[in-house]
Amino acid sequence: MKEDREKKSGKVLSSYQKVGTKFVPPLLQKLKLEYVSWSRQIMPELIWWDVLVDKVSHRFAATVAGEIAKYFKAKSNHDRWWAFISDYSHLSDEEAHELRTHLSEVKVLPQMAAGLSDFLDLYPSCPISKLFDLRTTGSVDAGYLLRFETRLSELEDKRSRSGVLVQAQAIYMAFISGRLQVRADLALADFPEIEKYPSTEKSIEVGASVCAAVNMLASDTLPTYPDDAWVQYFWKHSLELRPLDFSLLGKL
Repeated sequence: MKEDREKKSGKVLSSYQKVGTKFVPPLLQKLKLEYVSWSRQIMPELIWWDVLVDKVSHRFAATVAGEIAKYFKAKSNHDRWWAFISDYSHLSDEEAHELRTHLSEVKVLPQMAAGLSDFLDLYPSCPISKLFDLRTTGSVDAGYLLRFETRLSELEDKRSRSGVLVQAQAIYMAFISGRLQVRADLALADFPEIEKYPSTEKSIEVGASVCAAVNMLASDTLPTYPDDAWVQYFWKHSLELRPLDFSLLGKL
């Protein structure tokens, strides 16, 4: 049994290229990639999907992702992936209104707004807010802030179930929009297996490819860290929401 697993693992990795200590899947070997930090930059860009998952469900988050991807595919708008929060900073007021109308027509806008309302109260300048007619309260719900921070700490592990499923939203949108196509013999061709992550060997293989592909999307489309207005705002405002207590240093 052990020998069979080793043979299978060797077969899986045979098509991967080793770069340093990492194995690069075939999908990414021909691309020139720049390193993009998961916890510092990519995670804040995808955090809204985890908010929707937490407040509603995985199924609903996937529905929203699919509807947005289909909308921009019909518009032939291939400039962005529309999975990252920063993508929406490029929408004009008119474009945001048109997307909002579409989401209302397919009956996901009200639940989407309700699911994101607490998050947008924390981060009122988030580009996603232009999709809703919401008035932020200006107050912070301490209970929600604690819950949000707890989930954020879980997401810091990009290979955790929550981390991988959040990244899978971006890949799902890429498939729906037609921007991503893969050969039948690649792990991403078995994308639906991601629902089982990490309980099966196949789902772990697919999850690894999802993480690699998302890093490729981010390095190809996101602004560099110093120029990313949303990410800079996210971390700066997070510190304002929960200031560091330096007095504790004297007690260590």
